Amino acid sequence: MTSGRQRRRVVPDYMAAARLSVPEHISVERTTLVSIAADAAADGLDPPASHLLALLQDGPLSVYECAAHLGLPYCVVRLLVAGLVGNGTLLTRDPPPADLPDIEILELVLSGLRAL
Repeated sequence: MTSGRQRRRVVPDYMAAARLSVPEHISVERTTLVSIAADAAADGLDPPASHLLALLQDGPLSVYECAAHLGLPYCVVRLLVAGLVGNGTLLTRDPPPADLPDIEILELVLSGLRAL
């Protein structure tokens, strides 16, 4: 039986990244794509890092997607990813640039909407 309340975590979110040493030169943003390095060693990782590696087995995800799947705040997952990139477990890359629509078409649509 559950009382309808969510169970509190035994370990607070900020502790998930507490043991990591985060390099300053690694930039991890919300849309940064994360994947597992070919020679990644999964032994000796704490539970959040192990869960992250298991999540990435199916392919790369953005940092925001990882945070959503893990149920951790973005800032914690960002530190977790940066620490794992620093020790060579994960790889990151920026997402491909988006193709933006033509400004003239957007102006035509906007003027059409205003005419309604």
